[in-house]
Amino acid sequence: MPRILFLLFFSISVTALSAQEDLSTHFLRQSWQANRTNPALFPDHKIIVGLPGVYNSLWVTNITYSDLATVNENGEKVLHIDNAIDKLGPDNIIRENLDIETLSLGLRLGKLSLSLGHSLRFNAYMNYPKTLPQLIWQGNAQFIGQEVSFGPDVDLFGYQEYALGLAGEVLPGLTVGGRVKLLAGVGDIHTERHDLRLRTDSDIYQLQLTADFLANSAGSLQYDGFDDLTVDFNFGSFDPEQLFTGNTGLAFDLGVALRLGRLQLAASALDLGNISWDEEVRNYSLQGVFEYEGLDVAQSIFEDSTTVGSVLDTLREIYEVVETNGSYQTRLPARYYLSGLYQLNARWQLGALLYAEDYRDAFRTAVALSANARLLPFLNVGASYAIRSERYDNLGLNATIKLGPVQLVAATDNILTAIHPKDSHSANVRLGLNLLFGKVEAAVQDDGDTRGFY
Repeated sequence: MPRILFLLFFSISVTALSAQEDLSTHFLRQSWQANRTNPALFPDHKIIVGLPGVYNSLWVTNITYSDLATVNENGEKVLHIDNAIDKLGPDNIIRENLDIETLSLGLRLGKLSLSLGHSLRFNAYMNYPKTLPQLIWQGNAQFIGQEVSFGPDVDLFGYQEYALGLAGEVLPGLTVGGRVKLLAGVGDIHTERHDLRLRTDSDIYQLQLTADFLANSAGSLQYDGFDDLTVDFNFGSFDPEQLFTGNTGLAFDLGVALRLGRLQLAASALDLGNISWDEEVRNYSLQGVFEYEGLDVAQSIFEDSTTVGSVLDTLREIYEVVETNGSYQTRLPARYYLSGLYQLNARWQLGALLYAEDYRDAFRTAVALSANARLLPFLNVGASYAIRSERYDNLGLNATIKLGPVQLVAATDNILTAIHPKDSHSANVRLGLNLLFGKVEAAVQDDGDTRGFY
């Protein structure tokens, strides 16, 4: 089972990067998409209709597409697995987030703002040790006399989100907002415990597997033996029958925005909640110490014609996977934004952002700086620079175009991916389409201007 799960996620990393943290969107204050990063932020229009849009991000640590694959002179793709393994660190992460925003509505009712929306959201995460691909592709002869840990930490889930939000100006310049979200889970594969350790004895080549492994699944994984494993998780797909399911959850977004003349401060906490998986649930556990010894094991270790994963295949003869059907919960990745925007003049706006995420027993942060300019009455463009995931090569671009009531939004936190996609570790893109009706007069600034924040 670890081999199958690893291959499932590793296939994501070898594709061209299609898109990590959503940083640029937060600076686009006159876009409806900024409301997704803070429910207290609302465009200065009375009616907003959010049409279908997409946000996608991908983050792969340590290796890139160029490390894994090249194209030969005949135009054929050639994999270099050993080269990619050499570039791996002790721990390696593959992470992808995909939001498909279907339809949403925003209404200004005096000092109150109401929002409704639906979206499909998908999360894919895998943290795997270097020893896992080493065992799969290179065998365990290199680990004779050692005990190596190779269990992956996996979290793959998708759900429908139905959101109802309310924001209001409680004091002059101070807006507080909140959003409650009903969740309907459509599929999940999740490792609750992932301790797998293999030892190959140096004298008699005895294999010893020490395991404390538990994988939960809801409608996505069925294990009927080592050679009969079915993974049915369609990442990014939409099935009308899954609009409402027996796997339900609740989450909350909270936000506040404070206007102090030309300065606007904002803070938000998003996705505070979880999903309970009760429908089509299967739990697969492997626990204990399993041993195997024999001449055929020694031969498989040193034989030149050893097939991929032959040593792990041997283990299937000795371990016993226990299947149960117990309900469980998945906690959503909680996200936090703290930002400041300064309206330099009628054309320029400067911003700074601190982002944090609490997920899988890790707290990850990012810092971003931005500058946005109104080049034309209907065109705003901007750029951002971010430090995240211990990388400093994150240069983003964004733009909003408004033609009549139609607003187009495009943003990326890493434009370098478009220039050198095969050498990038992360990619990010947001595309949105809105209809804006009933312009609201901008707030008066301290100096008497009515520039507002765009």
